[in-house]
Amino acid sequence: MVPAWGSIIRNLNRKGIGLVIDYTSESALALDGGHPGDAGYAHQIGVQLDVDWQKLVGWRGFVTHAVIVNRAGHNMAADFGDRSLNGFQEIYGGGGNTAVHLVYVYGTQNLFHDRVQVAIGKMPVNIDFSASPLFCTFMNKSMCGNPKSLTRGAAGFGTYPGSTWGTRVRYWPMHGVYAQAGLYGVNPYLNTNRYDRTGFNFNTNLYTGMYIPVEVGLIPSLGKNQLVGHYKLGIAYDSSNYANNYYDINGNPLALTRKAAQMDNGKTQIWLEGDQMLIRNGHGPLNGFYLMAGLVRNTPESGPYLYEYYFGLVDRGFWRARPDDTFGIEVSRTTASPELVATQWLDYDAGRSLPANATYPQSHISVLEATYNIHVCQGLSIQPDYQRIMRPNLQRNKPAIDAIGLKIHATL
Repeated sequence: MVPAWGSIIRNLNRKGIGLVIDYTSESALALDGGHPGDAGYAHQIGVQLDVDWQKLVGWRGFVTHAVIVNRAGHNMAADFGDRSLNGFQEIYGGGGNTAVHLVYVYGTQNLFHDRVQVAIGKMPVNIDFSASPLFCTFMNKSMCGNPKSLTRGAAGFGTYPGSTWGTRVRYWPMHGVYAQAGLYGVNPYLNTNRYDRTGFNFNTNLYTGMYIPVEVGLIPSLGKNQLVGHYKLGIAYDSSNYANNYYDINGNPLALTRKAAQMDNGKTQIWLEGDQMLIRNGHGPLNGFYLMAGLVRNTPESGPYLYEYYFGLVDRGFWRARPDDTFGIEVSRTTASPELVATQWLDYDAGRSLPANATYPQSHISVLEATYNIHVCQGLSIQPDYQRIMRPNLQRNKPAIDAIGLKIHATL
């Protein structure tokens, strides 16, 4: 950090104003998969402003949060016809090229000696629900932020950089145990030209329902080395109407009748996620060897996916000479909705084009990623990355793709 700038930031912090400006780029190069030599570059420039109003004017427990970003680049996964949830560059998501995008603006109020927190404003679901400090160790879109079958499984699970009006209440009955619930608008047109790709449209005219998530969590700190873990169980209901994947309005296979799809009311999502530090490598909350695993289930009748499950390990500070370096491996697998696949097979046998951008009936997709984050200096890291995507777009007729990548993150 530039010394003069660092002095400015410290002065602002003392007054309750937190300001962060950062740059993230993600580049990927395909080694095979039918497009060897294909490459993609994407970046995000972000500005985050957090204001502690207790320090600023004496308003106890009230903090406001706002983020705007610039995103640009090329999504290499599109070159392979992969429109599923597993992109090589997670930073491209949320509408791609956007000069200025408002991610969120909301406030939080702590109550009852900080046992209760209420948040209200325009915000994504995934900053509070199905969230983990370990997910964005990785560059693949299937994991960073949250397991992406939640986002793609229901329009109501809004994810960064998209946001809708909402509120969330979190309660801590005791140290390390919490319960939270939220109420968010459902906007299926987030980050599209039909609504507003810039995020500055505060209108609710295209909202189709309400998204209601509930989550309980446990954050233990075990033993004398304070081995930290994060465990959570969540369930959510999206009240919007969605087209059925298999049945038409008369209850017959829509691929045979070619009539409009039956409309189903609501979707349900469930997630079970956990991570646990097994070895501590330093004093920081993430300095150690973690194992992580999780399972997501979506409503298959009207969603594109049924299950996503993942397993991974993250090790920060294992090399004593480089205590801020991080190594990670993750494996994930996502299965298609059986109802959607049944419709695709009927269309495929009839020689028609398939739904879900498929060229062959879908089944599942698997991702293997290995990554190493190198801490260069304060405010700068570079991260070589390797990914292998098996059955791109969930299609067994597509060859596996091996790709190498590089992520650069700089913070002022």
